[in-house]
Amino acid sequence: MPHHAMQTRHPATAPYTPDDVLHSLARGVLTVDAACRIVSFNAYAASLLELDAARDRGQHLPDPLQELTVRLRTCLEGEAVPPALVNVDGRMLQVEVSPIRRKGGVAGAMALMGEPGPCGLPVPEIPLRAVLESVSEGIWICDGQGTILDINRESQRLNSVRASDYVGRSIRCILDEGLVDHSVTLDVLRYKRQSSIIQRITKTGKQLLVTGSPVFGDDGEISMVVVNERDVTELNALREGLQNARKVEEKYRNELAELSMLELRQKEIVADSPAMRHCLHALLKLANMDASRILILGESGTGKGLLAKFLHQHSPRAKKPFVPINCPAVPENLFEAELFGYEKGAFTGALKEGKAGLIELAKDGTLFLDEVGDIPLSVQAKLLKYLDDYELRRLGGSLSKKVVCGVVAATNCDLERLVEQKRFRKDLFFRLNTFIVRIAPLRDRREDIFGLAEHYLAGCNTRYNKSKRLSPRAIRLLEAHDFPGNVRELVGIIQKAFVMSEGDDITEAIEEALGVAPALGSTRGLVESTDQASVLALRHAAARCRTTREMAACLGVSQSTVVRKLAKYGIRLSDSQVNQDAVS
Repeated sequence: MPHHAMQTRHPATAPYTPDDVLHSLARGVLTVDAACRIVSFNAYAASLLELDAARDRGQHLPDPLQELTVRLRTCLEGEAVPPALVNVDGRMLQVEVSPIRRKGGVAGAMALMGEPGPCGLPVPEIPLRAVLESVSEGIWICDGQGTILDINRESQRLNSVRASDYVGRSIRCILDEGLVDHSVTLDVLRYKRQSSIIQRITKTGKQLLVTGSPVFGDDGEISMVVVNERDVTELNALREGLQNARKVEEKYRNELAELSMLELRQKEIVADSPAMRHCLHALLKLANMDASRILILGESGTGKGLLAKFLHQHSPRAKKPFVPINCPAVPENLFEAELFGYEKGAFTGALKEGKAGLIELAKDGTLFLDEVGDIPLSVQAKLLKYLDDYELRRLGGSLSKKVVCGVVAATNCDLERLVEQKRFRKDLFFRLNTFIVRIAPLRDRREDIFGLAEHYLAGCNTRYNKSKRLSPRAIRLLEAHDFPGNVRELVGIIQKAFVMSEGDDITEAIEEALGVAPALGSTRGLVESTDQASVLALRHAAARCRTTREMAACLGVSQSTVVRKLAKYGIRLSDSQVNQDAVS
């Protein structure tokens, strides 16, 4: 053929394309890639499956085509898929699935389909074996006497058995060999009704949902039992994981709810920092367990006594006494008498009727030993004995009595070092520190400083009917301070600033308490200004305001402060302004 003839061939006479062939077929053709996403389909497949090229190409098959999806995925996994009638969205279609291979591997799969009858397709007779092997569930078939007739491939996989080893034998053999511990087939034969159980397979460890269904003959007797098995191992694992996740979620929800309620009820405890929240969580757990022999460690002023009381108030002992003893404050020669009590005449100056000790007063409640490291060595042995058997004997007494109470100790000392120095008994140390809770110093939980400062300032305002406030600068100064005295130091600073401040803003007093130089400010921040800035602020306010009252409102201070500052810096107001003040 001449070269120019090839170049001028009319499009109408061009050879047909593969697409032309596909769309001319009287059978539906559908192809998917290795991920079972739709690659192409012809017009007949589009009408059978109600597919749209713009919408469905590149997508997985819709849910109504689930049975077709299962067969395609089985083919993609390298398993043979025999022709079968498949339920496709309520219609039975004749389907043949085959792999699409490329370079020795499976690159996709193709399904040929058509309606039996109307489309003229032959419907071959499908043998029982093809049906058994096409389903995705395990199937055992037994006769009316329990003899195994068949086991499909899926069931062999689930149970790790070979059909040839069991076909022709009684179903009881799976019990004798320990394959299972219960046979649903025997239940069906015994009770003549369908039965379902969850069964654990010994060999594979899988959990199967097993359902046995009877097939009755014309005489009303069971002629066959069909058992289908479904692997629910993964489902159960997911369910268990979900339950565990719900438990964890519920646990944290309860803890957060507890903390929220506690913070509303227990306003003096501020727990905005993660460290303090962790501490409160630990204390709540110990309180719920009614734990005893708890050691609270923390620097001086961190609030160990407050948290000990918090622990008591949220324990089953809450309605019983909470008895604290400040160990360093008790004279050594009186410590034993204070702790264990004494009988009449036990020593010179003793009460005639004797006296109950603090342990007896704390019966069924909580005894709090604050700064336990200062307990005299002479008393430590007796305290140790009490912690061992909860029996005590008063000083000067001859009889022992049993008194049970929770014991919480606290210290800012290094007890282990005291043990090494022979100043604290080692065995008592181990008795007291069954549970240890550490309170972080305030410098390590600066998130709590603002809340604490606001709380104690609000307390002062309520007590003295004032409305003093913290400015942003005051808060920044407090949060930058290291507080070697911890919360106790913070309380002292707030109380001092409250008393010493002249106006509602206590920033200047806090600066003085912290030893910080005042910052330059605007006319609306006189208390934060240096002397030079104060003069400028006063002159600017005097130029805009008619009276010292207006100046006070403008500068955010009291009128007396304005008058004092004017006198201090020698600033004189006009006669009209002075007269206005006199009138007002």
